[in-house]
Amino acid sequence: MPSANHDAPKNSTVPRRPSRSQLNAAAKEYLTRGAPFKADVTVIDVGEGEMVVKDFAGRAWWRRLIGRLEVSRECRAYAYLGPMPFFPAFLGCIDLDALAIEQVEGVALARAPDRESHRDQYLAQLRSAMERLGALGFLHLDARSNKNVLLRPDGQVVFIDLAGSFWIPPGRLGHRLLRRFIELYYEANLIKWETLLAPGGDPRKGQAKPPRYIHGLVDLWQARKRLRGGARSDDSDDLGAASTDEPDS
Repeated sequence: MPSANHDAPKNSTVPRRPSRSQLNAAAKEYLTRGAPFKADVTVIDVGEGEMVVKDFAGRAWWRRLIGRLEVSRECRAYAYLGPMPFFPAFLGCIDLDALAIEQVEGVALARAPDRESHRDQYLAQLRSAMERLGALGFLHLDARSNKNVLLRPDGQVVFIDLAGSFWIPPGRLGHRLLRRFIELYYEANLIKWETLLAPGGDPRKGQAKPPRYIHGLVDLWQARKRLRGGARSDDSDDLGAASTDEPDS
């Protein structure tokens, strides 16, 4: 079963989870600030190295209540999965309003300079990660978003932002009922990434953007055809299900 450990592994090179007082006193580099319905996302260093903090403490009282549910859910998602190479290290919940994770050095995969020359390698990593998540009954509902898939300098693909995730442990009735859908969902995600990493760049870039979710629905249809036909993403030449640079779902 997935790990239930909330904290970074012992002897890890990542920093330890800060306290609220340390967070409040630390100098902050804001990645997201002032959005009324979102957390402040900052990079801080309390003496052990940089980390990313998601914090709802500065929001209105009613948004803080909703934020606490989001923080709790994201903390439980990291605890369910345990340490994995394709996620940043989870440092822990700071309090009801905030959590801390490893700061991932790197760039967005969709904009990596070597995305064409290393396309097969990156697609293989994406498939391996998504198959592992699917086996755990875990849906990363923002895996289609360009900004949520990063590339470390060593070439490791990393997913971030688990706030919108959903999971059903293997063995439960819900997992047996949704197993096929989970497989379909991740295959559709892979179809989008095949297009984003296509030689020559995304073929749909610059074209008129269709209504929201249309590309996602097309990708799901193509994924269904692929799975029924037994085709794999690494031997498919069909880029007709390409998606835009913006997340569809």
